Amino acid sequence: MKKIFAKLFLGNLIATFAVLVMMSSIFVIAIKTSISHWNRDEATDIINLLSPVISKVYRLTGTLEPSTLEAAVLPYTTDSLYVYIFDVNKKPILLLNKGQHISQRKVEEQLGSLNSFLSLNVPATIKDNDKIICYLSVNSQDFLTYKANRQFISTMRNSISAGCVTAILIALGLSVLISSSFSKQTESLVKEITALGNGKRNIKFTHSNTAEFDMIASSEEKLQTQLLKEESLRRQWMLDVSHDLRTPVTAVKVQLEAISDGVLPATKQRVNSLLIELNHIERLVNNLHDLSRYESPEMKINIVTIQPKEFTEMMKEEFSVLIAQKNLKSSFTSKTTQSFCADEFLLQRCISNLLQNAVKYTNEKGKIYFNIADDEKKHTVISVRNTGSLSDESLQHVFDRLYRGDKSRTDGGSGLGLSIAKAIVDLHHGTISVKNERGYVCFNVTIPVIKGISKNSLL
Repeated sequence: MKKIFAKLFLGNLIATFAVLVMMSSIFVIAIKTSISHWNRDEATDIINLLSPVISKVYRLTGTLEPSTLEAAVLPYTTDSLYVYIFDVNKKPILLLNKGQHISQRKVEEQLGSLNSFLSLNVPATIKDNDKIICYLSVNSQDFLTYKANRQFISTMRNSISAGCVTAILIALGLSVLISSSFSKQTESLVKEITALGNGKRNIKFTHSNTAEFDMIASSEEKLQTQLLKEESLRRQWMLDVSHDLRTPVTAVKVQLEAISDGVLPATKQRVNSLLIELNHIERLVNNLHDLSRYESPEMKINIVTIQPKEFTEMMKEEFSVLIAQKNLKSSFTSKTTQSFCADEFLLQRCISNLLQNAVKYTNEKGKIYFNIADDEKKHTVISVRNTGSLSDESLQHVFDRLYRGDKSRTDGGSGLGLSIAKAIVDLHHGTISVKNERGYVCFNVTIPVIKGISKNSLL
């Protein structure tokens, strides 16, 4: 596996070579295009130079004799040009190559058929007034024939070579510098993450001028803070669990030992008291098991369609006796007829925990309100309100495991009811919140719209 240094270095090097190859190709094409333009312009200049000469010969002699034409044209030719003159039928009159007379056979050995040559290289038309007297084909044999042109090309070649070498050296230097910097930052982050994984929690993460590395460092800091919080909660949770289990277990053990030693009589009242303690232990263990299961990533829920009015009546019937026993006023309403989708069993347990909490902490003759409605986004909102208020600390920790605002631990509760309610809402990808509002403690459960489901489908 390649390190980031090697990857960045190789990437920069490849990119540099690619750019150099591309730029060199563009430059070569540009040179070739310039040479082509030079040849074309050179031929045009020679045609413009020779046309008056040929016209003058025709006007003076009335014909275009090869010897007369050669004598007139030869002073204007160089050893880098070819000059071909054809009659009106495009038959060769005079063929000069590098200032030397050349036969048609030799021309065709070099260029192929003259007819093909003329079809590919359209000759210039020479006229005397409006009369066509001949055709002229002229071109430079080679751009590099001229010394100045050869020097120009040599200079450009040397410049390109020097530029390529310089660019490669600069690219190598920059690649080493950048790659080393990134490699050091990466190694630093790896060491910090490894230390975090090994249990260290006082790590100072390295920040740099690179946005991506800073984002990683910030994420590491958030992870460290979250781990510290989770570990603190876990320790407190273990202490609370051990306390909640140790207290009733110790009470049961002491009484059973006393009964076994004959110190205490095994009365019916005492046995009932032991059963109550054992029920508390069983309820705590079951709730811990359920909470662990609900918070597991493998947990699946059974989605069904729920009718608001039927669900409201079910909750009202379930809590009517408890509410009456405590002499509380209550109202169970449904302000929507729109059905919604959820796991009915789990949702019932979630709302039951909220209502149990409301009944438990509402003073005699207090009020409890239950309502189902839709919000602006057509989400289903289930509200449970009871008279009273919560402290700021309780509002922050009310959904924490084993948290009880009064710290009393004498009411037989497990302190897991609201944690279980939150876990169930999370399984539905919903939200649960609590606030104090006009003398009431208000719990709101929002169930999002679940589209495209069928009855009894798993989420």
